Amino acid sequence: MNPPRMEGPSSEDHNGPLEASFVDVELDTPTKVNSASRGLPPALVGKQEGDSRNNSNGSATGDRMPTVLSGETQRAAEEDEAVHVASARLVSQVSLVVSLVLAFVGFAIGFSENVLSVVGFGMEACLDGISSALVLWRFKTGKQREFADSEAAAQAKEARDARRERNSAVGIGATFVASAVLLMLSAAWKVLGWDPSTPDHKEEEHLGAVYTGLLAWPSSVVFFALAVWKFRLGRALSSQVLRKDALCSALGAFLALICAVAAAVEQLAESSPQAVAGVDATAGATIALILGVEGLRTLKKNLWSWQSEHHELQ
Repeated sequence: MNPPRMEGPSSEDHNGPLEASFVDVELDTPTKVNSASRGLPPALVGKQEGDSRNNSNGSATGDRMPTVLSGETQRAAEEDEAVHVASARLVSQVSLVVSLVLAFVGFAIGFSENVLSVVGFGMEACLDGISSALVLWRFKTGKQREFADSEAAAQAKEARDARRERNSAVGIGATFVASAVLLMLSAAWKVLGWDPSTPDHKEEEHLGAVYTGLLAWPSSVVFFALAVWKFRLGRALSSQVLRKDALCSALGAFLALICAVAAAVEQLAESSPQAVAGVDATAGATIALILGVEGLRTLKKNLWSWQSEHHELQ
């Protein structure tokens, strides 16, 4: 006698479209796969919470992991973002302190010894500090507000973050342009109205070259390390303002290197005061050009996006 035929549910028994499912062999009960789990590896789709059956040896049956729900995935993403945001605040605090210290030393050397390139480096270090402060403002904890649901809260957070990103970037760009104009005027003054042949100016150039070398070489290493740290976090958080802050630090490293090379050339060319002044003015003008181009590019990008957004709302 043939065993009775067991018939399972066929496609004809469904009134609607088929849903992905699997059958628990032990209980012979179909279990629907959560829509958030589609596309995940099979090992991540399994028994529901509380379905922990033990075999005779007391070990859990099967090797499947608990079902990954959309809420769990969202919480994991939020926790990962929180870790990166905390790191962004930390690197910004470190950068702010370092930048202000180097800016103070740079201004002290530059103004006391009339070394224009070091004044430019001090400006850039000050800009890096301002940029880091803007990053801290960008990632500050938002005010607690009530929303209708989680979707409305997410939309409000996205709009707030975008607004902060744009405003911070505009502030950085405007500061770049203002510093570039001031530095370019100073370079022109050193070429046209400064006499490097006087004994006092020769002594200033000599001491300025020595102090610049002592400041610039370590500063290039410090700013380069900060730039790498910020670029990684900016990529992880998809943050324009953090990437811009990283660019500030990268520029700081590059400009410190320019100052260091200029100081070495000045020490080699001390017998020609006019050449020494020309090297310093050229380094200062190069720094100003870099800052100005980057600042204008940043302003154009963010102001254009603001105008486009403004027209869409009208």
